[in-house]
Amino acid sequence: MRRYLILFLLLTSFTVHAATSLRVGNKVLTIGDSAARVQELMGQPTIRTFVRRQSGGLPDNQLAPGEQWQYSQDGKTIVITVIGGRVTNFETLYH
Repeated sequence: MRRYLILFLLLTSFTVHAATSLRVGNKVLTIGDSAARVQELMGQPTIRTFVRRQSGGLPDNQLAPGEQWQYSQDGKTIVITVIGGRVTNFETLYH
């Protein structure tokens, strides 16, 4: 039973780490990095979509303008959300 608990905790810690960072070659992109850093590591996005999202520090009735940048890599699509010039979210879509 103890082994299963340890395995569960390890898998949970990997999931949390993966949600806040993205490995790009031998570099790491993290939540809060600048849009310039994304382009430095990933290049120009394949698709760029404009979005309006709730952002921390804004009242509930105000939305911050942002973008979702999509990159196609090795049979998957990486979607990076940039709001206010900073990375706020990563999402990997597998084909």
